Amino acid sequence: MVPSRTCRWRNYLPWLDGTSGVIYNILHALNLPVDIRNICVLLAPGFSALTAWSTYMCVAICMSWKRYPLTRSSRFTKEMKDESAGLLAAAFIGIAPGYISRSVAGSYDNEAIAIFLLMFTFFCWIKALKTGSVLFGTLTALFYFYMVAAWGKSKSDPIAHPVSSTAHLVVYL
Repeated sequence: MVPSRTCRWRNYLPWLDGTSGVIYNILHALNLPVDIRNICVLLAPGFSALTAWSTYMCVAICMSWKRYPLTRSSRFTKEMKDESAGLLAAAFIGIAPGYISRSVAGSYDNEAIAIFLLMFTFFCWIKALKTGSVLFGTLTALFYFYMVAAWGKSKSDPIAHPVSSTAHLVVYL
């Protein structure tokens, strides 16, 4: 028990530690001996780079006005009409003061991974709507579930959010 008379284990969300553990196991499976402390310290800058990439992809796909049929051959770069908007958005998220404080080395907090998951969920959702892909619709639901569970801000059932978003996506498609 903690002084506020709440059980700490009830409020514990293992998603941040689990992400670090998965990265640790993947690196050790690739015979890269990295200490778990180094992974925890560099988790936020690593996900910050992924956030800039997903912001770039999200804005670039929003700026393209082409609608492709349901084919597996369409790659990300074929849908970009102009890369400058995506680069500008990635630069803006890279210099945002509120995000810099959450993405420095040693900042081991839920926002380190949740902001990347938010941007990648937006990208998957827009991609699913533009292409009608069930794969990207499923990825949207999975990454939305992971985002809600990892953020820890939602006190409601984290399974209800991705299930409802998947149902809305199925109805829309």
